[in-house]
Amino acid sequence: MNPADHGPRMAADLLTMQLADAEQRIKQTELALVLSEKMVAENLALSSRIRSARRRVVKSGGRLTTIDPTALKQFAQ
Repeated sequence: MNPADHGPRMAADLLTMQLADAEQRIKQTELALVLSEKMVAENLALSSRIRSARRRVVKSGGRLTTIDPTALKQFAQ
């Protein structure tokens, strides 16, 4: 076999390896995107729960001062 005959074959093999590498990076990037989207959704849900809890605390604090105006001063100490 003539070594010059391997040139196109080696170029095709190199191109195939580069394509496989690029496809793997695309799959990894897609997976990272899916995981990031899940994290964002979880953070949004957690933020919503925190805001809801904060509103309940503020609302209950208002009721507490209606029952005993000195009660909040005791908690502040």
